[in-house]
Amino acid sequence: MTDNNPDGGLSVDVFVMEDKLAKIRTQINSKLDNQKHLAVILSAVEENIEEQNNEKSPVAYFVSFLSLLDQAIKDDAIVDNTLATTTAYFLDIVFPFTPKPLLKAKFSEILTKLAPSLTLPQAEAPLVRSTIGALESLLLAQDHQQWVASGNISPKRAFLGLLELSFDPRPKVRRRAQETVNKILTNPPASPSPIHIASPLAGEVALNKLTSLLQESRKHQKNSNKEINSQIIHSLQLITSITSANAWPTSKIEDLCDILLEISKTSDQYLVSSAFTAFEGLFTSMSNIIDVEKFTKVLDIIFDLKPSVNDTHLAASWLAVVAKALESFATLAPEQCLLKLPVIIPVVSQFLGSDSKDIYTSASQCLIAIISETIPDNFLLQPSPTNGITGEIYETVDDTITFISEFIEKELLSITYQHATKEILELLTATILKLRTRANPDFLGILEIVGEWRTNETDSFPHNKEAEDFIAAAISTLGPQVVLSVLPLNLTGGDQPGRAWLLPLLRENVRFAELSFYKSSILPVVEFFETKINDSTNKDSMNNKIFQTIIDQIWSLLPHFSDLPKDLTTAFDDAFAARLSDLMYAKVELRVPICHALRLLVESNIAYRDGALADDLLMQEQFPQEEASKNLEYLATKASNVLSVLFNVFSSTVPDSRGFVLETIDTYLQIVPKDNLEETFNKVCGLLKNAMDEESSQAPVQKKKGDTSKLSLTMMDLIVAMSKYVPETSHNALFTIFSSTVSAQNDALMQKRSYRIISKLAETEEGKQSISKFIGDIENVLIQGTENTQISARASRFNAILLVLELLPQSDLYFIPSILQEIIISTKDVNERTRELSYQILIKMGTKMDEGGIIDNSRVPGFAPDTPASEANLTEYFTMVSAGLAAQAPHMISAAITAVSCLVFEFKDKLPTDVLLEIASTVELFLTHNSREIAKSAIGFVKVEVLSLPEDLVRANLNELLSKLMRWSHEHKGHFKSKVKHILERLIRKFGIEIVEQAIPEDDRKLVANIKKSRNRAKRKEETEGETPNGGPDKKFVSAYEEALYDSEVSDDEPEEEERPSSRGNRKPDQYILKTGDEPLNLMDRQSLAHISSSKPKKFTKSSISNKASEFKTKNGKFVFSEGGNDNDDPLAGKGSGIDAYLDAVKQAPQRGQRNKLKFKKSKESNEDWSDDEQEPERPSRGAPKGNFGKSRVSKPKKPLKARKKL
Repeated sequence: MTDNNPDGGLSVDVFVMEDKLAKIRTQINSKLDNQKHLAVILSAVEENIEEQNNEKSPVAYFVSFLSLLDQAIKDDAIVDNTLATTTAYFLDIVFPFTPKPLLKAKFSEILTKLAPSLTLPQAEAPLVRSTIGALESLLLAQDHQQWVASGNISPKRAFLGLLELSFDPRPKVRRRAQETVNKILTNPPASPSPIHIASPLAGEVALNKLTSLLQESRKHQKNSNKEINSQIIHSLQLITSITSANAWPTSKIEDLCDILLEISKTSDQYLVSSAFTAFEGLFTSMSNIIDVEKFTKVLDIIFDLKPSVNDTHLAASWLAVVAKALESFATLAPEQCLLKLPVIIPVVSQFLGSDSKDIYTSASQCLIAIISETIPDNFLLQPSPTNGITGEIYETVDDTITFISEFIEKELLSITYQHATKEILELLTATILKLRTRANPDFLGILEIVGEWRTNETDSFPHNKEAEDFIAAAISTLGPQVVLSVLPLNLTGGDQPGRAWLLPLLRENVRFAELSFYKSSILPVVEFFETKINDSTNKDSMNNKIFQTIIDQIWSLLPHFSDLPKDLTTAFDDAFAARLSDLMYAKVELRVPICHALRLLVESNIAYRDGALADDLLMQEQFPQEEASKNLEYLATKASNVLSVLFNVFSSTVPDSRGFVLETIDTYLQIVPKDNLEETFNKVCGLLKNAMDEESSQAPVQKKKGDTSKLSLTMMDLIVAMSKYVPETSHNALFTIFSSTVSAQNDALMQKRSYRIISKLAETEEGKQSISKFIGDIENVLIQGTENTQISARASRFNAILLVLELLPQSDLYFIPSILQEIIISTKDVNERTRELSYQILIKMGTKMDEGGIIDNSRVPGFAPDTPASEANLTEYFTMVSAGLAAQAPHMISAAITAVSCLVFEFKDKLPTDVLLEIASTVELFLTHNSREIAKSAIGFVKVEVLSLPEDLVRANLNELLSKLMRWSHEHKGHFKSKVKHILERLIRKFGIEIVEQAIPEDDRKLVANIKKSRNRAKRKEETEGETPNGGPDKKFVSAYEEALYDSEVSDDEPEEEERPSSRGNRKPDQYILKTGDEPLNLMDRQSLAHISSSKPKKFTKSSISNKASEFKTKNGKFVFSEGGNDNDDPLAGKGSGIDAYLDAVKQAPQRGQRNKLKFKKSKESNEDWSDDEQEPERPSRGAPKGNFGKSRVSKPKKPLKARKKL
């Protein structure tokens, strides 16, 4: 297996082939016949090669499989189709690794052997597909000289066969042929021409086929022929394969563009999509600089085929092709594309004058795509040798921008295009977002025009939103200073119109601006309006409210001007900082915007320094990252004073409303120098000590509403915030504060803050090292705090414990049993966060125990000093947790079972089988306990056991498990029955219904029958209705254990078969409320029952009254009664006698039955309806359920009724 390798070793290609064959060898025992047949043939061929003492080289495989193909195809007929398909499959694998000289020398013989597989009509798709693959490798091996040769057996003739197969109706054959054509044309043989010699042939065949199909389609235009459309799509797919290989003949580009545009105007979306794909392949293939001339010719052809501006069929398609073509051309030759824009943009803009909205909308989108994609971002930079932008490129871009602005201002904003104003404004927005600062000053005239449109309220400009979008884009790119110089606010009066509507736009779009401009030009407006408000006599007037709104809007701009300002070092001076500080003290309502601004000053510079906008070339040029570092150094010099002010503001703010101040403090703690931070920290520690001493000496005072927090808690908040940033020298003081404040028995808020010190410290590497250094003392404090921890502080405590466990050394494993009981009982805590942390701690403890070590039991509280040490492992850990099962309190037993369930679910794969079996048998005993709380946890463990433990273990214990579990299948409280049902369903899915039915007690098999019925019913419903969407939102669980425990595919609300009422009387009778005049019906009144009827009240309409009136005859205004007449005129004719009616009434009278209850007799023959409804009631079927009046919300009165005696 040397395969022409000069070193004598195995080539890489042979390894690839061997890897493919090795995968086939593994299928020798496959259950699928086709896979097994492949492996058998390969084994026979390899055995034959070994018998001939040949190496298993590509040549040996090639010769063997080619001879096998001769056996399968004889005399132009396929003798053995299966063998032929298998052989062709292996030839497809082997051909790419066969030496090319062999394929060149034996081209005629090989092609003669492969041809029948492609040409015979009985050849099936798998055979043809594999043969195409072999032919691909054969043609790729031929050189230029052989491609030039002509004759019946030549590469060109074989390639022509591939082109014909590219129109094959079989999808996989067609696709493989098209891929082969693409690959052959992409890899031309070495020759003077870079284009494959077969390209003209491919283009001619594809174009002729497409043209003939289109002509045929025109004949059947009235009757749309789907088959012809499909063939057109196949032809377009072949053209895409040719164009994407950059092999389309230049002489046929014009014909191709013409025919593709013609297809694009059809109504068939699949044809249009295929035509665009062919265009895209044509554009994207021309990626080499030598293709510029060819691409220019393509563009000229496309523009020569420009349709009419009102051509609704072709215009939109032509615009889409233009946009895609220019995008590709800009990638290939950006400078030449820029030079073409002054010609292209006016041509495309003509379509904005179309009468059709679809066309001028498409034209706007096309122009947006042209401007956005044809001007590269790096071309907007200043000329520099480092970025590759020359002065010539800069001038070209500048001229292009000037042309675009003048064209838009003079042409597009004229009255000619008034109907497309909305689309032109969208184009302007996209243009200015693309050009950014380079749009200044060319677009200022346009900005002024659009600003006047928006300012003029009298004309009711209909496109205010689009105008505001353009102005907002100008603010974000050109800057607020430039925009306000063109469109001033004019808020303080004067002849010019005011533009207060600009304030919200400024707030949303200002970034990277000049803070000094805000100080000098915008902020003074606040003083003007404050003076107006102070001088006003009526403080609640509407004008004052408007003035106050403007003041609030101006202050809301401050954070946005503080977002990465250009002039931070000069604008944020001591005077401005002092002014902001005074305002925070004086005006509470300004604390939020000022703190937000102070925070953004730091955060924006940190983010920019760390590379937040590293990809923005224009931003990097205007504001290098080094400037952000200088800004942070400058802010660090001010940080100490700012923190002092923030500390004071924090102390004087109500605890519920000072979170934003703490966030600002945290931001400045990141940049303050370490020396200043340590000094500040020491001061706060001193204030904390004094405050705690004063509070301990004073009697507790009842806190009034609106009072600020205790000073000790405020100082503690500041210490927690600083603990993450203080230097390592201050960590000793932190641990001292932690140990002294965590034992505050009656102060849950102080305990919370104490535990947060550990959590904050663990966020940094230095803090983790300090925790590891003092971990012994921290463990002792945590163990001592087990008894006096307040409930509300438990979550903070557990978070600290979890972090300590991560850093716990193996020598201190005694800490685990010391706090284990507290963690176990917290798995039943009502607080979700506490429960989640308790599960995490249990798992972390198990991981630590699994790592090994020695547990010094003598150091565990409550253990004797001479208690021997034990080895740490999972079995020992489960023994510790299982000790809770021996507790006296049901709550503790339930918590221990929950903990065991969680740990079994997590460590099931690491525990020995005997331990799992012992745990399962122990916990299952609690299924027989009388306590519901314990049983509920035990049922939860059973569910985890069924889901997690090995099947054989559960199967062996199934009888005993179900006998205990079914005890709770009759209990409806606490969803016990539904939980048991869920477990049974899981078991049925796992083991089958027969095994579960045998294991279940005889008396409880009804539940299995019910499950079987429910499953069958659900299956039938699924078949009739199909898949139903989920009814509710996805459930969320705090851990994977809780998800396994509580999640179920069966709803608890599903009614069970035994609980359903009988089929009789399922439908409740209708109830109607009779009209009671204008007064509403008082349902609390005892007489209200008289106004409720089981029959529909009769409504008298004009038509019904007129029908009744027609029964009476009038003469001279008097009623006329006919005296003599036939029997038909007698209203009582045909009626029974009065005694008959009385007898019927007595027969249907109620009778007293069992338990003295009244029953109404109903005769089978009777078809009477006691309803007053006019509609004829439908006769109920024999099996239909009868009404169940007992289920009605409105029932008969409780008074005993007296029935008449029988006659």
